[in-house]
Amino acid sequence: MKEQVEDGGSSRRKFLNRSVLAGGALLALGSGTGLATSHDEDGDEDEMAADFDDVDGTDLDVLNYALTLENLENAFYREGLETFSEEDFAESDVVSEYDTGDDQSVYDHVETLGEHETTHAEVLGEAITLLGGDPEPEATYDFGLETVEDFLATAQVLENTGVAAYAGAAPFIESPDLQSVALSIHSVEARHAAFLNDINGESPFPDAFDSSLSQQEVLDAVAPFIQSGDEDEDDDGDDGDDEGDDGDDEGEDGDDGEDGSSDPDNGTDSGNSTDPGNGTDPVNGSDPVNGSDPVNGSDPVNGSDSANSSVLGDQ
Repeated sequence: MKEQVEDGGSSRRKFLNRSVLAGGALLALGSGTGLATSHDEDGDEDEMAADFDDVDGTDLDVLNYALTLENLENAFYREGLETFSEEDFAESDVVSEYDTGDDQSVYDHVETLGEHETTHAEVLGEAITLLGGDPEPEATYDFGLETVEDFLATAQVLENTGVAAYAGAAPFIESPDLQSVALSIHSVEARHAAFLNDINGESPFPDAFDSSLSQQEVLDAVAPFIQSGDEDEDDDGDDGDDEGDDGDDEGEDGDDGEDGSSDPDNGTDSGNSTDPGNGTDPVNGSDPVNGSDPVNGSDPVNGSDSANSSVLGDQ
């Protein structure tokens, strides 16, 4: 009998079947009572407010809060299993000192934990969508994992935090169906925490009663793992500085244009070849004031009139 139970518990197919049953309970919410929203006889949507951490909200708020934690845990196990191989686990001090007492390695168990968290995130996301909400997306995380020991110690913290989070949030859920699903996830998280406590040399069941944490206490606890957007904003600011540098370059190019060789005031007039103010008149040839009159030949006042041969005043 024990072998049958163990085989059934380790079967991925049977685990997924249990997940489908949980999903079926969520689908029943579409026609059940205790929803975060309900419809009156006129078809108008009437929100049923629920106090969550002393803030007015709905069951959707609690679900998205839970999804925030499941997204974090899902990303954590995904990153850890991508970073460390089964051989890395086997060679680590903490794992080599731990005797599982069965045929499965610690690595295999951690893979199962990761699968659970993926399923939790998927089911919560589907429930939120079903209720007309927008599932909270994954954030960008920094877990600072350098060794398998780091990974397992962090996993212990996250799982125990998750247990306390569900214990604190479940009473605020109004829908009995959602409460049932939340409590089933809570019990699985507690099993995860017990396993990781044991691996890290601590009691898997330290107390007769688990303590709960408020929403703010949990968010404060996981905040160090969630990267803020400050770095992205700084990068955008740097881009703005680059644009400013480009503007300075353009200004320098403009100065070069003003200092160019074809200055119409100080050099050659590009339109008339020669500066009409300081050199030869490009229209009439010679300067009619100081040189020869191109129409009459010589200066009619001081020289010979080309039309009359000589100045009339001298005859």
